[in-house]
Amino acid sequence: MENRKYLLKICLILMLSVIIIFSSYTVNFVAKADEPVNLSLENNLVIITKDSVNLEKKLNKIIKNNTDFKKVQNQIDNRMNINVVKSTENIKFNNLTTVAANVSEVKENNSYKNFLKKELKNGKRVILFGDVQPEEYKEILALDELSVKDKQGIKLQFGLTEDEVNYMLIENKKPKITDKEFFESVDSKFTNHVISYTLDNNKELQFIDVSINNFDEDGSPIPNTNEIILQEVLDTQSEITNAENNKYQEEKETFSFLTKNTASAENVRILDKYNIVQKGYCLGALVARMDTDYHLYKQNSDQNKKYDYFTLKPITQITSYKGLWARSLFVDIDIPADSDHLDTWSPQGDKGGSSFGISLAFPYSISFNMDFSESLRIDDRSSLGYDYARWNLTDNSTDLVRNISGNTFSSVAGWASTGSYATAGLTVRGEFDNYITLTTKTKVAYDY
Repeated sequence: MENRKYLLKICLILMLSVIIIFSSYTVNFVAKADEPVNLSLENNLVIITKDSVNLEKKLNKIIKNNTDFKKVQNQIDNRMNINVVKSTENIKFNNLTTVAANVSEVKENNSYKNFLKKELKNGKRVILFGDVQPEEYKEILALDELSVKDKQGIKLQFGLTEDEVNYMLIENKKPKITDKEFFESVDSKFTNHVISYTLDNNKELQFIDVSINNFDEDGSPIPNTNEIILQEVLDTQSEITNAENNKYQEEKETFSFLTKNTASAENVRILDKYNIVQKGYCLGALVARMDTDYHLYKQNSDQNKKYDYFTLKPITQITSYKGLWARSLFVDIDIPADSDHLDTWSPQGDKGGSSFGISLAFPYSISFNMDFSESLRIDDRSSLGYDYARWNLTDNSTDLVRNISGNTFSSVAGWASTGSYATAGLTVRGEFDNYITLTTKTKVAYDY
């Protein structure tokens, strides 16, 4: 009984804390670097910069004049507070503050770098934006790994270099990956990133990687403006705030039904707390977006001593704006290790229609349905011989209107892995009007 009262007391305290957190609605700037700054629960985004006055002007311009950002903000119930500071010496952060910085400033400022390392280690969320990749994020903030974990401590890693992947393969007596395409970056020289990460695996959207691409009228890549990059920083934080708010609402609704969870399924869902986002701008206006989550499952009951069985289920939504059409979506799951083997995939075979069933038999035991608002076509391009599963999604209509914007495509591939290290390559490519193409390429690595 005493334990139950204690549990209820803790839950009530947490609920009240979250209410305080999400009651913020104003945008507040603090740029006085020489005075102590005490950041309350309501101040949940802090950007450190050497030029706080100029950055504050740019942020004000985005918030007041950018219609794309206003539309995003209007989708959530609460607005975050934004603080701009120059010096980090007198700042006192609470555990719910996100700290952001331009990577170019962090690289040349050891004070910023050491401060961000400390804050990340203490459980804060740290955003680096600009010319940065996940592997560079890891190096700058002195992380041995960039990973997310489930409640059992099982982890999935991001930002692995070629040397790191091959080292783990060799440790597990697997041949090195010699296919350079597996490690090749698809970013153009103008692509920028907003990378958000926290070591606290209880947080929603623990890892986010947003790639930003700007195009001219002919679809040729051009440099991103500072305003575009800053807008994406604010957009990323607003989505995190929204996710945390939704989590709180769900916990509030289920508060009276505290039950003990038990795992009985044959498959264990390992991880899903991350977002990989590609955004395309045309002359500074957002025209294309591609969101990808992927879920990795490990088969939990098979007794095969040679192989462990894994399932990768990527989920991608493709969206176009301002009259642009989303023409096609290509998904590729590649099993690069010679000792691992693709077993099955779904959907299998070319299909057309507005509803598709997805299923994999034992030992994978995965099944689900996809429903579209229109008739679409799935072109299956998979190969058992070369160990890859590939699909291309297009509009199946016979008229000139061929637009798959707003549709969410999910596929699944199952493979057998030897040793205690599984790896796969995931490529997602969306093609739009005006020759605009967004591509996500990532390495899915799991050390078990």
